[in-house]
Amino acid sequence: MQWPDANSATRSAQNLAHKRESLLLVVFFMRHLRTPCALTPMLIYKRILFCVLANVTWAALCQAQLYSNPVVGDTDVPDPGVLYDDGTGLYYAATTSQARPDSFPIRSSKDLVHWSLEGYIFPAALNNRPTWAVQDFWAPEIHYIQGRYYAVFAARDATGVLCVGIAVSSGDMLGPYADLGQPLVRNATMGNIDPHLVVDGNAPNDVYLVWKEDGNGATPPEQYTPIWAQLLDLANMTLVNEKHELIVNDQPWEGMLVEAPWIIQYNKTYFLFYSANGFAGPAYAIGVARAQTILGPYEKLLSPIVHTNSVFVGPGHCAVVLSPLRDQWVVVYHSWQAPNVGGADDSRLLMTDALVWNVSSGWPSLATGSSSPSISPQPVPL
Repeated sequence: MQWPDANSATRSAQNLAHKRESLLLVVFFMRHLRTPCALTPMLIYKRILFCVLANVTWAALCQAQLYSNPVVGDTDVPDPGVLYDDGTGLYYAATTSQARPDSFPIRSSKDLVHWSLEGYIFPAALNNRPTWAVQDFWAPEIHYIQGRYYAVFAARDATGVLCVGIAVSSGDMLGPYADLGQPLVRNATMGNIDPHLVVDGNAPNDVYLVWKEDGNGATPPEQYTPIWAQLLDLANMTLVNEKHELIVNDQPWEGMLVEAPWIIQYNKTYFLFYSANGFAGPAYAIGVARAQTILGPYEKLLSPIVHTNSVFVGPGHCAVVLSPLRDQWVVVYHSWQAPNVGGADDSRLLMTDALVWNVSSGWPSLATGSSSPSISPQPVPL
């Protein structure tokens, strides 16, 4: 397999600038075919200089609109959950914090590329971390629904069971957040992780909790790891009715698990993005399934849409959001960077890539035309 050329996008930008220079020169000479006055050497010099300066300016603008992955590469930022907040006009990404005293870092960005640390869902200084949660603070998301900010997350309780929690902030996206006081989902014999909240576009009053049953984390591990969805009563922060199985690991590339669900609605179709296989190795990747109703049945695309390449290994656990101008879908996810993969001191880095939808098939793919993370400069999402 031939991996993408790391210099291809840079060359594309340079070629575009060169074409602009050539066009300007053509325009220059075409204009002077109609110029009634004689061309003096000084006039020719000035106009050629104008063309060169215009070319340099255009090349600089092209360069200013490019970025390269990773977009956060100096620290560990696993499992990003991303929210666009209309009130501030900013994106916010909450990420896994493991056992650090400040739980679930929150970063902000205006363009999904440049990120700044803003705070934490449960900062140590506020001492508001859930009393039932003792370690393994994983996979947070923040959603603004019906006038309040809801944070969902996974954590391990004092008995060692992985549970799903929920907390609410009535004022600011940055909190403070008040936890329910007990897990939202707990099963004494099976862990539950990777929660996601989604509003049903066909029934806006219906909010669903979507999560993974952690079969691969059981003792002994199970081969069956479903993604569940269940209606959530937000007013009382309780689950109602029966849970529904959306997908299960049933494709060869998925290995022992599917996890990290994220649902959007596009052109009246629901798309469930998910990750599969072991997170600490090269087989981890992002897949997608689709359905006409939020509870399915879901049809899977049979191969992943983002997988390992020569630079970025094990891409996964994504969020899918609209770009700042609301006309481009963007996938934000984490990845290891080779050769630092899966070790205790290795970091999962934050990645951003644009998505497009195939007109004939209706399936999404990376806008680069590749099925692996971009390793060369790309246009900043607009």
